[in-house]
Amino acid sequence: MHHQQHLKDLREWMSANNIQALLVPHEDMFGGEYIAAHDERLAWISGFTGSAGLAIITHDKTHLFVDGRYTLQAKAQSPDFTIHDFTKAAIDAVCKELETLHYDPWLLSAAQLEVWEKRLTMCALDKNPVDFLWENRPASLHKPAYIYPLEYAGVSAVDKLKVVRADIAKHKAEAWLLSNSESVCWLLNIRGEDLPYTPLLHCMALVTDTAVTLFCEPTKISPKMANELSVHVVNLDEIKSTLKSVKGTICADKRTTSAVFGDINFSWQTDPCELKKAIKNATEQQGMRNCHARDAVALMRFWMWLEKQQSVTEMDAQDYLETCRQQLDLYKGDSFATISGFAPHGAIVHYRSTPETNIPISKGMYLLDSGGQYLDGTTDITRTFYIGEPTKEQKEHYTLVLKGHIALAHIRFPKGTTGAQLDSLARQFLWNHGLDYAHGTGHGVGSYLNVHEGPQGINKIRQVPLEVGMVVSNEPGFYRENLYGIRIENLQMVKEAEHSNFLCFESLTLVPYESALIDYEMLSKAELDWLAAYYQNIWETVSPMLNEHEQEWLKKKLSKLQ
Repeated sequence: MHHQQHLKDLREWMSANNIQALLVPHEDMFGGEYIAAHDERLAWISGFTGSAGLAIITHDKTHLFVDGRYTLQAKAQSPDFTIHDFTKAAIDAVCKELETLHYDPWLLSAAQLEVWEKRLTMCALDKNPVDFLWENRPASLHKPAYIYPLEYAGVSAVDKLKVVRADIAKHKAEAWLLSNSESVCWLLNIRGEDLPYTPLLHCMALVTDTAVTLFCEPTKISPKMANELSVHVVNLDEIKSTLKSVKGTICADKRTTSAVFGDINFSWQTDPCELKKAIKNATEQQGMRNCHARDAVALMRFWMWLEKQQSVTEMDAQDYLETCRQQLDLYKGDSFATISGFAPHGAIVHYRSTPETNIPISKGMYLLDSGGQYLDGTTDITRTFYIGEPTKEQKEHYTLVLKGHIALAHIRFPKGTTGAQLDSLARQFLWNHGLDYAHGTGHGVGSYLNVHEGPQGINKIRQVPLEVGMVVSNEPGFYRENLYGIRIENLQMVKEAEHSNFLCFESLTLVPYESALIDYEMLSKAELDWLAAYYQNIWETVSPMLNEHEQEWLKKKLSKLQ
């Protein structure tokens, strides 16, 4: 348990520096969802490796805040910590016992800092103690960035920059500081390899009417590339001095790291790239269709293999699936760490099989959530398989999840409808049986960028209207702790519906469901009709990419509709 020693070292440093309490968030300075190994400070101190959380450490207490996806994982990984729900009320309660809280200003955004300052006195640190106490800290990656070709991006950086410059004019400002790396990569049509799973260059950018300053590790951008992009490349630690040289107001999003503030005239605005990035252009839309059709081939080959196996583990399965994807055109890697969970592990929403937890897949429920990064798009699919004969209850639970999934797949909705308004469609059949799931129903998806992308989503609180070209996941589930988990996930794209001023979804994911788990008598005629049309679409799109033997197998899978 290395983190016990890490905690001891940190507390000694806190005592020596007269620090009552320290905040250790999961985020890095870019505030993105995924972080590099080099930035896993929360895992270093607590052992918790989930993708969201924060710790507050005092001389005699250790608090770890995680959301519903990670409660079980946090209990297992961080036995020395008191685990709390990641809610405002829970954090408020812990802060009431404190007077001051020290923090690293690079790791808290302006918006977050504002909330913390309402609770107690916040004290910024000059340097983060974790960074100098962390022995054998992984080096930060120094892989070069590259230009994302126009044939996949669809719109040139020159045209995208017009959007940001129009926003600068609208707010009568001098410049925009874009702190979100995904926005900058989208804007300039660049990608990098600074993170696992997300083809991102860690960077920020300052855009004025005439110039673009790109803040990043300068060695990652060749002079030739800088010239092609017409950008001025500056090291990230020079960001403050660069901003100070701007005469007028600078627009920035409140999610920008609080370390860059000070005596600079900021105007808080919404990142103008975020919505534009979410609304895929025609090239990106076609790219999404194309990569999902190829991805379906990998899933089907995996499924055929799985059915023939006698003794295979969770890790064998995820490795074989990756092998299937590696054979596809334009594949660049997985879009997140595969969730390969058999039986009780399927009930852990964000489970990741490791050599310590790896178990054989035998008779029972097997949940597989995975995705691929392709140059022309990003995929994310969950299928729940059954090996052997399911119980009546398991079939009922699966079919309730499927009914919710279909309800969300074939809904028509007026323009202006938000994800929050659609969320309960996917839960309604579970709710009628007193059941539910503790995660959102859907997230936005980037185009050869982050598999989780805002501002749109389908959950109880997401108030962003869905627009044509947005991609969202549709992933209701049901989890029976220590027994099994069910989740069914497709990606779907918003398109115009047949009624004027109405929208609907196009299913991008093209893989059949587990017929062994469907109780067809629970499905209505409308649901069966939707399923038949979806299966027809799978056949027409994917079968030409399969060999004869694979086509025979697919035909059998698609003919199970009773």
